[in-house]
Formats: sequence, C-alpha cells, structure tokens
Amino acid sequence: MLHDRQFLAPTDMPDTTTKRVRNTLAALASVVASGYFAYDFRWQQGIAALEEEAAGRLNVASAAVFAPTQKFSYLPDLLASHPLIVDTLQHRQDRTRVAQANALLEQTNGSARAAAIYVLDHEGSTVASSNWREPDSFVGRNYAFRPYFRNALAGGKASFYGVGATTGVPGYFVAHVVRKGERALGVAVVKADMMQLDQDWRRGDDEIAVSDENGVVFLSTRPEWKYRPLRPLDAPTLENIRQTRQYGAMLKPPLTLQLLRQLQDNEMVIALAQDGEPESRYFVRSQAVDGVGWTINVLIPLEELEGRALRIALIVSSAFGLILMSLMYVRQAQVRAEEREKSRLALEQAHQALEHKHSELQKVSEDLRLASVTDPLTGAHNRRFFFESLPKIVSATNRHHFPLSIVTIDVDHFKRINDMYGHPAGDKVLQALTAVCKESLREADVFCRFGGEEFIMALPNTDAATAANVAERLRIKVTERPVDIHGEPFGITVSCGVSQYLEGERGIEQTLRRADEALYIAKKEGRNRVVVR
Repeated sequence: MLHDRQFLAPTDMPDTTTKRVRNTLAALASVVASGYFAYDFRWQQGIAALEEEAAGRLNVASAAVFAPTQKFSYLPDLLASHPLIVDTLQHRQDRTRVAQANALLEQTNGSARAAAIYVLDHEGSTVASSNWREPDSFVGRNYAFRPYFRNALAGGKASFYGVGATTGVPGYFVAHVVRKGERALGVAVVKADMMQLDQDWRRGDDEIAVSDENGVVFLSTRPEWKYRPLRPLDAPTLENIRQTRQYGAMLKPPLTLQLLRQLQDNEMVIALAQDGEPESRYFVRSQAVDGVGWTINVLIPLEELEGRALRIALIVSSAFGLILMSLMYVRQAQVRAEEREKSRLALEQAHQALEHKHSELQKVSEDLRLASVTDPLTGAHNRRFFFESLPKIVSATNRHHFPLSIVTIDVDHFKRINDMYGHPAGDKVLQALTAVCKESLREADVFCRFGGEEFIMALPNTDAATAANVAERLRIKVTERPVDIHGEPFGITVSCGVSQYLEGERGIEQTLRRADEALYIAKKEGRNRVVVR
C-alpha cells in the first residue's frame, strides 16, 4: 500500500498544477478581455458625445461660412440688370460712362461693404470697379483666366474662392453675366472678404478646416493647415490651380494624414502629423456647404477621450481581476456575499456617474444648439434660425391662405458710427435697436439679426400695408430713443424695406429680394424711411 501511494502522488501533482495554470491563464485572459471591452465601451460612449459636440460646432461653423457666401449672392444679378452697367459695357471706350459706372460701383459698395465690386467686358478686362481710386485698382486688369468669368459667361452665374490675383487677399467671388438681349456683354463680379472669419476662428478653441472641391484647406483655425491639401493632388488638378491662379504661390505640400477608422460617411478617426510635432489623433466630422463644393471639417483631439477610456479599462480590469481572485481563493459564502455587495455598490455608483455625465452632456448639447441659432452680441436669433424657420412659416401661409410679409431693417450710417465712436458704440446701437424691435413682436413673429447692421422680420398673417405700419412705428420708436454714447444721447435712424409674399411664388427668395430692393430704395431716397415693394 505504501508503494501504491508513492506511485500515485507524483501522477496527481502535474494534473493539479496544469489545472491551476489553466485557471490562471483563463483568469488573466478574462481580465484582459474585460479591460478591452471596457475600453471599447467607454470609447464608443465618448465618440457618441463627440458626435453631438461636433454636430453643434458644425452648425455654428456652417452658419459662419454660409453668411459671407450668401450675403452678396443677389448683388451681381442686380448690377447685371442695371441700365448704366449695360450701357457702359456697350460703350466701354466712353470715359464719361465709365466714370459714372465707377461712381455707381463705389457708391453701391459703400452700402454693401464687399471687398470689391467690378465689371468685366466679354474679354475679361475690367471696365469699372468700386476701387478705381485705389493704387491696386482692378480697372484695366484682365481676369479672363478666372473660372468665375468663364463659367458666368457660359452658365449665367458662377462663384469661386481664391487668392486675389491683384491684391493677394483671399476672397469669395460671385459673378453674373451682363446681357443685352441674347448677347453677353460681360460679367458683374462681387468679391467678399473672408479673412475676418478666419481671424475670428483663430480666437476660438475649435479646430476647424474648410476645404474646397479639390480638398485644399483655405480656411482654418490652424494657420499651418491653410493652403495644404488633405490628399495628394493629381497633375491635371495642380495644372488647373496654376492656370486659374487660385492660390497663387501659397499652395503647400499635402498634410500627412492617415485614416484610422471610418465611423460613418461623414465621420472618421485620423492620425495627423504636424510639422515638427508628434502625431495626433482626431475625431473628424464633415459637412458639405451647399452650392459651392466646400466641406467644413471639425476636428476634436482624441487624447482626453482615449486617456479616460484607458483609465476606465484599467479600473474595470483591476476590479474584474479582484473578483476572479476572490472567486478562486475565497470559498466562504460570507466573503462571496460581501464581494457581490461591493460589486453592486460599485455598479450603482458607476450608473449614477453615467447618469450625471449624461445630464451634463444633454445640457451642453442644448447650450450648443441655442448658441448656434442666437446672435451673441444682440441676443436676437441669427440668420441660420431665420432660414430654418421660414419653410414652416411659408408652408402655413400657403395652407391657410393668410398673408405673410417680410421687413428688412438697416441702421443708417452705421459705418460712420463705428468710424467716429468706435465699435463698442456700434454694438450699443445694435443692442438698442434689438430691444426696440422685440417690443413690437408678436409671439408668431420671427426677428433675426441678418448680418452686420441689418435685421429682418417675418410677420405671419400680416399684409404689406400692416407690415409697413409696423415698420413705421418701429422707425419712429427708434428716433425717439437716443442711445447713450460716451455719456451723450445719440439719435439713430433706420431704413426699412417691406415686401409681401405672393401665393404661387416658388419660394420666399423673391419676397426677400423685393424687401432688399425696397431697403436699397429707402437708402437711396435719403434713409430714415419705410419703402414697400
């Protein structure tokens, strides 16, 4: 019997050791797996939060980009139909007509405040320009190489972003063909300066890059990203950029960008190597800008999210390992019960923490939504909110057949106020005007700051005559309430344009255009008046 025991003992020992090794390896594998799944779960949660954050930032950025591209969209068309412009292009050698055209464009730009307004003949040479007095005047220069010239002649209207061939200042160009009957005489062009938007973005905390149809970044919060493609450009594209002089000598080598993970069609995770800096990982959400072929990209660094996910993974894997050790080495029912209670409390605290975080994210999301539709200076709704609200108002108008009127409001001589008293004084004027306008609003009315010193009202169930009365009362109130500037009362006036939406029109754009034309007439006829059109 002793011999049997001595024989069996060595055989049992390897089996026990093997089992323990297997259990240990299984426990380690479980700990690693728990850490992986905890990391992935927390990472996915973080990405979901970033999606909401990026969506809010995109809305704000889109509104900012949309404003300068749309602000002057009507002006080339208006100038192309002006009799003086048509007559000047027909007699472009007549110095008197050219001088009158220069004066008209200079006066128009005094109100529009574009970078420049100019008219090209059918060969691309500048006949008249708002900057005709300046040393770098466009008059006499030929821009036939620009796509906006060729495309406007071919299709009636065109747009283009590029670095100024004369000034070197980047801008957004909007063009419209000038015709006499079926004959194309030339092209009317408005250049919008977008450098202020670039500078405003650099003062913020967001990482934003706006790229053109070729993937070249031309607006960005990071100066080192500007004029760098997001991908290598082929030879025909590079040649086209060279011929059109779109970016002059500013085009740089592509960014070193690597796609790490495609989340959705417009969302991805990338690695971006900065010049002289270590590689950074970003969550990217993109959105196309309608009608211009641009893409707005919001980039959010992943360092903080990945750090949190890693800490959660370490915590979860450590906790899981402790639980496994307890199950392996502690057999007593009381200890198991205590461990289960600890686990329950930990899960409950984690659940409470997640609920708290969810509440915070909801509040941040709502704050971002309100910020995206509110003008921060005046507290009025912004242009984006106006265009989001219009379709519903127009739909209700068509459905119930009640009138709808648009009122455009512009502070008279606003530029002079800023020049004489400074921009803080101009801000006070805009705030005071907003307060007066809000007093006149009904619950159903929509009032927004349209841009600069221009405001707009949509008045449902209001015909043009009633809207004109509303605008007139508003005009009178404004004159009766001077603004305190540097301790002295300063009287202000406004000009208003009124237009009524006509059933059967394809959309509200024609009504808006008429209201703008009425405002233009009010300005032209001496300001401080209401004009209905």
